[in-house]
Amino acid sequence: MHPTEWSFRHRRDGRIIWASGLGDLDVPASGPEFDALVREQPFTPNELADEGESDMLDVYFRNATVPTGFYIGMLNSTPTNTTTLATMTGEPATGGYARKAVARSTAGWPTLALDAGDYRADSAVVTFTSTGTIGPVIYAFLCTNAASGTSGKFVAYAPLSGSRTLFTGESMDASIRVKLA
Repeated sequence: MHPTEWSFRHRRDGRIIWASGLGDLDVPASGPEFDALVREQPFTPNELADEGESDMLDVYFRNATVPTGFYIGMLNSTPTNTTTLATMTGEPATGGYARKAVARSTAGWPTLALDAGDYRADSAVVTFTSTGTIGPVIYAFLCTNAASGTSGKFVAYAPLSGSRTLFTGESMDASIRVKLA
């Protein structure tokens, strides 16, 4: 089951790299800066972690406490369906890395739409900017706690198209699409 999808963009050395499988798009190393928008691109499918599945069902059907927010983070290890925040390894601790908030609101999850017969929610874009070296990272994840540590829920995860290392001043944009199928 792949109920969620992600897309990523990473600028480095005059190139824009998409983790959605499009490969590198050549961009002049000098000249005006610009953004590229690619529509109808394939997305890297995600896995919903057991902890995320359990939490969603518990909140919806058993009236458990609703998370106040969601956070996107990065990993340099391969999570599994049974990974939790308590067992997760490989989250960066240097270079100004911090999980990025995606508010549980219409500002954080700005679109809710029918997509090929199933509903999906697309998050706002968050940007990771390095003040040193972040990485390498190979996975992105969604969780319910801003701080690195063991509290909160490990909701979903997705592989990047390849290993990424952000050096001082480099940025990587990330957003998440959660699709119920």
